[in-house]
Formats: sequence, C-alpha cells, structure tokens
Amino acid sequence: MADPPDDGRALAALCENLPRLVRTAEWEGWSAELHEARRALREEERRPKEVVDDLSRMLGLDVLVRGRPAIPDLPAAGHLPPPPGGYRCPKGRCPRDARSEPGGAIPTCDVYELPLKYSPG
Repeated sequence: MADPPDDGRALAALCENLPRLVRTAEWEGWSAELHEARRALREEERRPKEVVDDLSRMLGLDVLVRGRPAIPDLPAAGHLPPPPGGYRCPKGRCPRDARSEPGGAIPTCDVYELPLKYSPG
C-alpha cells in the first residue's frame, strides 16, 4: 500500500532537513529523540507525518512541514546543464527530488541512511 501524499511530503522535508536537525539536536540535547524518530521511520513503526508532527511540536517549530526551497535550475556560465532527472527516495516513500552538484557526492537520505536513487526523468 502506498503512503498517503502527506506522509511523502513529510518524509521528504525531514530527509532534506535532517543534517541540520542532527547538528541542532547534538547542540541542544535532543539527539535521543531524533534517533528514536529515525528508527521508527526506518522500521515503518510510525507514519512519517506523525513523526514530523511530533518532532515539530516538541521543538515548537513548523520548519519540517514547509515546502521545499526553490532551487534555480540555471546552468553556470561555461558549464553544461545538469542531465535531466534527479535523485529520489531510495525506498520510494517520499517525493523528494534532489540534484547533485557537478562532481559532487550523490545526495543521501538521512532517514534511511542510504544514497538517493537516480531517476532519469
């Protein structure tokens, strides 16, 4: 059974923001809660939207449920444009669509701790 769209969007937002959240959690002392949220997601014990909503309430923030920031898709002068397509959720559970920097590392899913899968279109 496919995840509801809200779950996919929540998982994508969490995945995209997870590196920053990990740093913040270490600094502010809520790493255990974040680790438990990631574990519950990996084991599919809880719906992604439920996990994100709980984290958001705990932190008093709404940053995890906002839409993704717009990233201009303009090629730099003198460089070829990036190939069509992008990197997507390795488990196919969220709509995140990421691009890698030319010569950069493959984007990763920090929820599942796996590289994103390339999809040509």
